[in-house]
Amino acid sequence: MPLNNPSPRGGRTGLTVVAVIAALSLIAALVAGGLWLSERGEAGSVRAERASATELNTAYRDFAKEVMTDLMTIRQDTLKEDVDKIVSKIEGDFSEQFAPRRDSYEEVVKTTKVAAEGTVSAAAVEKADNEQAQVIMAIDQTIANPRSEKGQDRQYRIRVTVNRHDDGGMKVSGVNFIP
Repeated sequence: MPLNNPSPRGGRTGLTVVAVIAALSLIAALVAGGLWLSERGEAGSVRAERASATELNTAYRDFAKEVMTDLMTIRQDTLKEDVDKIVSKIEGDFSEQFAPRRDSYEEVVKTTKVAAEGTVSAAAVEKADNEQAQVIMAIDQTIANPRSEKGQDRQYRIRVTVNRHDDGGMKVSGVNFIP
């Protein structure tokens, strides 16, 4: 004859086992939820850092393109203003080389009546951090002067060093031609 009446002691043991399993399951769920939230927060932080780095790289690239377009474009009627604009955007070794020679540069441009149009055809940040970037670019330039019937097309590959200051402002400190 089967026993339909479990002993009171066996029922309590079963209940205790179920309660322990339920408590462990709850703890496991809380730990898993906490880990998931932590990972999600870290992933959000990584996404934010990448977005910030991308924005900074875009700013470096755009500034380098602006300065090199200014440098490679020569217009007779706005020469002094154009050179002033370039000088205001450079520093360091590049400024030490360019700024003292600006008068002779302007004189040669006026005497030869040369004009040029520079266009950055491609640019990319090679490496960057919060303080400095190396930007590589391809520049196309068309040079014209009264002695030549047609303009001369030239292409350059250049590495530009851009420095970022504490106030967020940027300046170019180096321009190196890449063979």
